[in-house]
Amino acid sequence: MKKIIYLIVFLPLFVFAQAADTKVLTTTEFTIKNGHSDHFKEGVKLWKECYMANKGTWKWNLWQRQNGQGTVFVVASMQNNWAEMDMADEAGKKCRNISLEKITPHVESTNKMISKTMPELSRENDPATKVIWVGFFRIENGPEFNEVLKEMVEMTKTVEGKPRGQWYSVNGGGPDSPNYFNVTPYANYAALDIKRDNVWKMYETKHGKEKSDALRARFRASIHNNWAYMYKLNDELSNQ
Repeated sequence: MKKIIYLIVFLPLFVFAQAADTKVLTTTEFTIKNGHSDHFKEGVKLWKECYMANKGTWKWNLWQRQNGQGTVFVVASMQNNWAEMDMADEAGKKCRNISLEKITPHVESTNKMISKTMPELSRENDPATKVIWVGFFRIENGPEFNEVLKEMVEMTKTVEGKPRGQWYSVNGGGPDSPNYFNVTPYANYAALDIKRDNVWKMYETKHGKEKSDALRARFRASIHNNWAYMYKLNDELSNQ
């Protein structure tokens, strides 16, 4: 991912064939050294100022993880297709030294991920989103997982008019990487206080407890592992 390369030094990313109706989401997770969070953010601020001054066109969001171990930031960028990753980023090249001197020294580790959108199962982006819950899934049985997922999303669309979140399928990764993840957007923290039934309760109300329990058991059996984190958008250090 050439554009993120100039934010910090990375190995080249390998990409795969893309369906015409999907987009490509690239995310890079930065685990920050203890006590270096402010230095990292200041470095990103300087890099962004340089990038904008050089008329850079790359768009990204910077999210800070709100739970879990350590201090973690995620840079996320959406491309319409894989070919956009071939485009040269001259502004990024001009700001490379800032990333090496002001960002890299404060980073303990990085983890890169390339994913594809799943528009048929997802709601549209909401520009008012400032907080997100992200659920990650490592799958045991892909066909079963997708079959149950589609049934749940269709039910949610019937009841509420649209899916609650956005689904992504992950391309490649290590043995502990997720295969899928779901993003549930919120305008702010206060939106988390709004009470509403979870999807299983919704399914139970519509189809009965027996069918709901059976579908939930199938879903659980299709998953090897799952986990979730909350993230907050840093508007100042993003560029959308």
